[in-house]
Amino acid sequence: MAYIALYRKWRPGTFGDLVGQEHISKTLSNAITTGRIGHAYLFSGPRGTGKTSTAKILAKALNCEHGPTPEPCGTCRQCQKINDGSSMDVFEIDAASNRGIDEIRDLRETVKFAPVDGRYKVYIIDEVHMLTTEAFNALLKTLEEPPAHVVFILATTEAHKVPPTIQSRCQRYDFKRITVEEIRGRLAKIAQEMSLSIEDEALNMIAVQADGGLRDALSLLDQCSAVAEGEITAARVRQILGLIGHDWIYRMTEAIAAHKSQTVLTVLAELLRDGKDLKQVLTELSLHLRSLMIYQATGTLEQMDLYAENDQVLQEQKTFFNAGQLMAMLKKLHEALAEIKWSPQPRITVEMALLTLCNPEAAAAAPQLQAAAAPDDQRIAQLEAKLAQMSAKLAAAPVQKAAAPRTKAAPATSKPAPVSAPVQEIPDLDTSDTAVWQNLLQTLKDRNKMPVYACVNQGQFAGMTETKFFIRFTGTLMASLTMRNYQTLLEEILQELTGRELRLHCSGEDAPMAPPPRPVKKAKPPVQELEPDEPPPVPVDLENLPPEARAPLEKAFEIFGDHVVEVEEDGPVEK
Repeated sequence: MAYIALYRKWRPGTFGDLVGQEHISKTLSNAITTGRIGHAYLFSGPRGTGKTSTAKILAKALNCEHGPTPEPCGTCRQCQKINDGSSMDVFEIDAASNRGIDEIRDLRETVKFAPVDGRYKVYIIDEVHMLTTEAFNALLKTLEEPPAHVVFILATTEAHKVPPTIQSRCQRYDFKRITVEEIRGRLAKIAQEMSLSIEDEALNMIAVQADGGLRDALSLLDQCSAVAEGEITAARVRQILGLIGHDWIYRMTEAIAAHKSQTVLTVLAELLRDGKDLKQVLTELSLHLRSLMIYQATGTLEQMDLYAENDQVLQEQKTFFNAGQLMAMLKKLHEALAEIKWSPQPRITVEMALLTLCNPEAAAAAPQLQAAAAPDDQRIAQLEAKLAQMSAKLAAAPVQKAAAPRTKAAPATSKPAPVSAPVQEIPDLDTSDTAVWQNLLQTLKDRNKMPVYACVNQGQFAGMTETKFFIRFTGTLMASLTMRNYQTLLEEILQELTGRELRLHCSGEDAPMAPPPRPVKKAKPPVQELEPDEPPPVPVDLENLPPEARAPLEKAFEIFGDHVVEVEEDGPVEK
């Protein structure tokens, strides 16, 4: 007869055999006894906690020849068929490999048929969260109103991936992780039934490594019993499972506490020569540090699901570090565990982590050096800002002088630009007083100057002095349009708001705070270079123009100004 793995041989056959899930077994037993059998169940929980086993027990309880009963006999024809997977009324579907809409459509077609031998047709869908969205939608209506002879049992390790519409149509049962004590007791009972000799420490190691899953624990016990010669010892279990062992971890902890970097690296090298895994080294070291942290806080490790560590060693090593140091060390080890998954040289990552634990002062010096450099960086930034400010002042003075001839050709309504003071007499920019800026925007809105407001509102207040007002735009285009079309109006409003003449300065994001020069086209000279006999402006009467001709002219005046001249065939280009 072929060998049967322990996790299959010792699979629970009744609700009483379930380990650590009494809250579920009792509820389902009462439901069967009272006849309140649901049409759909959702079993969720970690792997190896009994979800599929419970589904099969429920199927047997519903179809047993002596039932429905919460205690199926396991010997009748129906129970035996369900146990060996040959029942025509119990269907086990792996949603990981049958996740499409076609498989669910086939299921919907078979649901309508009556059971072959038993009372109920039971559909067990394992890893149901793997179904596609279309498959869930196809299952939805059948799951909501199935025939009276159908029971659905959905099992998953990731219940959050199951759509709420599916969950709301099921009775949900959450399977909890099985404790180390419960796993150890079950393993001891199985070992006794199989006449296996195993040490208590070995049982405890297997129970801890199972990580809350009884199926994993039975697989580990099966592996250890296959290679054990006589008694299964803790040393043999440690060798088979690749565990590091308490002695090595104790040595490493003592070396870290004594700041002996060479000893720590030597221990690591010896473990690697013995074939130990880097991840396992960090994991067991973090578990031991956790034991020290909990032992410091509570004085015991009972009910903590940890290795049975030596109380004498814990009593001695708990004085090596304080609580804050232990938390910082655990955080560093967890960071290293995450880094070695992607590191091209995992050993270097582990060595860096261990050296950091040995020399916490050196590791803490780097942030302090960065903090010490921060004032220097701030001082340099201030100097750079002052330099940029002086550059803006120097650039502003000659531009204002060059702009003087332009005032001669300006309309009579334009006021002359104020003469700027020498650079050394201009005070620093005041960027804190934003009230003038806000009042300027509000005034434009109150006076219904919406085109001007829309343009100026795209800029930001960049500061002001006794004689200048600065606006910064994200680009040079809007800055140029503002200076060319709206400078006079804005300066008049600023004079009304502040009581003094302020010269408007607009710039792009990266340009210095100086008025940008007027764009010069190659086809014509700049305005300030026009000859004295420049053609006079042509008056335009917008009121007498038809609406279809007036609208484009008004738009052009907003963008380019209202100085219109007559264009000759070979004359100057229109402004």
